[in-house]
Amino acid sequence: METLVDDVGGALPPKGPNAAGASEASAVPGHRSWISRSWTWGSDLVNAAAGAVGDGLNYLAGYDDLEVTEGGEGAHAGEHTEGEAVDERKAMWAQLKEMMGSDVMSVFSLPTFLMEPVSTLQKMAEIMQYQRLLDDANEEEDPEVRLAKVTAFAVAVYSTMERAKKPFNPILGETFELKMDDGSTYLAEQVSHHPPIGAGHVKTKNFTYDITSAVTTKFMGNWVDVFPVGRTRITLHKTGEIFNIVPPNSRVNNLIIGRIWIDTFGPMKVMNLTSGAIAELDFKACGMMSLGRYVVSGEIKRPDGTPALNVSGHWNRDLSYSIVDGGASVKLWEVDPWPKPANKYGFTTYTIGMNEMSSAPDYGLLASDSRLRPDRVALDKGETNATSLKHQLEEQQRAERRERKEKDDVWAPRWFKKAEDAELHELEEAVGTDVWEYNGEYDANKPVGAPKKFSPWQYPKD
Repeated sequence: METLVDDVGGALPPKGPNAAGASEASAVPGHRSWISRSWTWGSDLVNAAAGAVGDGLNYLAGYDDLEVTEGGEGAHAGEHTEGEAVDERKAMWAQLKEMMGSDVMSVFSLPTFLMEPVSTLQKMAEIMQYQRLLDDANEEEDPEVRLAKVTAFAVAVYSTMERAKKPFNPILGETFELKMDDGSTYLAEQVSHHPPIGAGHVKTKNFTYDITSAVTTKFMGNWVDVFPVGRTRITLHKTGEIFNIVPPNSRVNNLIIGRIWIDTFGPMKVMNLTSGAIAELDFKACGMMSLGRYVVSGEIKRPDGTPALNVSGHWNRDLSYSIVDGGASVKLWEVDPWPKPANKYGFTTYTIGMNEMSSAPDYGLLASDSRLRPDRVALDKGETNATSLKHQLEEQQRAERRERKEKDDVWAPRWFKKAEDAELHELEEAVGTDVWEYNGEYDANKPVGAPKKFSPWQYPKD
């Protein structure tokens, strides 16, 4: 396996189709993901640095409705030549230098050439690609193996996390509906815009899954640390056990110099809140020459704290367990085959399907669903007006906020409500956001048919 070294001597991820199980996006000829773009030493280091920082920080920007944007026709031209934005990125870098150590979630909007045609709500739902792991956990008789299978579900979603173009930030009130294997519906909604928060819920025949999802960031010059915050609850119906997930952090490397890439590292904990058993995993940080990249190891501990199972594998391709006292390794999870030929954006077959109507509920679709976003649709089709369409949505969102203020109206999510006295485990107390829970209204107000126009608006316009 070939290992790359960047221009300043830092190790880069392995090269090649699904190297060590990596996303095939890196192997696609002409792929423009900012994780694969290279900035080399040249005669104009300032321009290169400004461009790389602009791309990297734009990826992490959490608000698309600030007045400092790259939307509109000016940014639209950037879809064809990024060099035209150099002066703006120089000015951006002048500002970013003052933000060392700060949260950069609210800095800039971005042109669509830096994006992938899914929304953050859809990206939240990608974990359901491996819903079968929770189905299996629900039927598992051994409590430690049951916890191991829930843990595998929590790890499996990271197989999509090397895909580095930024998803679309949802409009306030935007939703995403996904048909599950048993016909039930996963529902997500953007419940807050300042700060950006998404909430999701599904109840299948085997499990219930609830999530409040947000992130914070810390800009450190040549890298940005990304800290997921929120709360996850998984209930297995057969036993009634409730589990939570405390995820690891990620780092976006080489924002200024070198090829940008992402690593995920640190502790992950999956707890059985009913019994007190816990899975403690360590995601190993990538070392020099890519040593340790993707490696995951840890233990499943009984309620009394004694180790029961060893767990090992790679967060981008597989996870196994073995009994602490000895025994054969048992596979918990293996990544699904990647599509061939590789998708332009490095999407899995499951994610490709999430943009299609075949993955929507059979009865219909809300007009606020991410599939209907005109900018997302345009980008997915390769049309050149994606950025201008994105800018129009951002402008309408600003106009709604002004109108709401003038009318002294209050906006409230349709499908979720703030949880009163939400239970938080001690490792969740620093979530930094409210917990949102499903309000039950969707089941009584299911949409009928497929609308033609995207409309998450409080004040719809003709």
